[in-house]
Formats: sequence, structure tokens, C-alpha cells
Amino acid sequence: MKNSSKFLQLVLAACLCMPLSGCWFLVVGGAGAIGGYAISRDTFEGVSDKGQDEILSAAHKVLAIMGTITNEQPKEGKIEARVYGAHVIVTAIQINLTTTKLRVKARAGLFPRIAIAQEVYTKIMNQLGQ
Repeated sequence: MKNSSKFLQLVLAACLCMPLSGCWFLVVGGAGAIGGYAISRDTFEGVSDKGQDEILSAAHKVLAIMGTITNEQPKEGKIEARVYGAHVIVTAIQINLTTTKLRVKARAGLFPRIAIAQEVYTKIMNQLGQ
């Protein structure tokens, strides 16, 4: 009885601390699940087997529909936009020949907007057919 009580306390403490860490694993998508995870309170990222140029092209299409593109730096793999009043930064980082990391950051002023970052990420991945 005493061991199960300690275990329950440990599980409860871990559950209470998770929201404070800012890191959660999320799976989003429809029939084909899209994996990604929040790395901070304002950033959502994941990996793709598409190239950097292809990801930036998909990001450009999505951001042009969702909001207004304010800055593009294709050589740096970065696009900035205003989406739902938030400043969104999409970065595509080529990891190796077959893998690219897609990172989407969204903030409205000082406040993180992880839901916007996740929505933009999901739409980009859907645009890529993943």
C-alpha cells in the first residue's frame, strides 16, 4: 500500500510539472498522422524528407493564404509573416541530403502563440503531402 501511494504521488508530480516544461509531443493530422513537437511555448517543429526549397515553397503558399508575408530570406531558409495578428517565422534547416527540419515560431508581442505555430506547421506539411 505504501509503495503504490509513493508511485501515485510521483506520477501526480510528473503530470503537474509537464505543463511548466513547455515541451509536449503532439501528433496532428487526419488519415496520415503528422508528427511534430513543441520545443518551447512558441515554437513547433518536425522533420521532413522534402528538400529545403520544396518546404519553403510550400510555406510561402500557406503563409500567403493565411496572412501576409513580410520578409523572405531563401538563402537562410527563412520566411516571416503576420498570421492572425502574430509574427510567424518559418525556418527550413537542411539536416542532411534526405532530411530537413521545419521550425515554426509564432508570437503576438511578448506572448507565445503555439496554436498558431502548430496550425501553420500542419498546413505546410499537408501542402507537402505528408
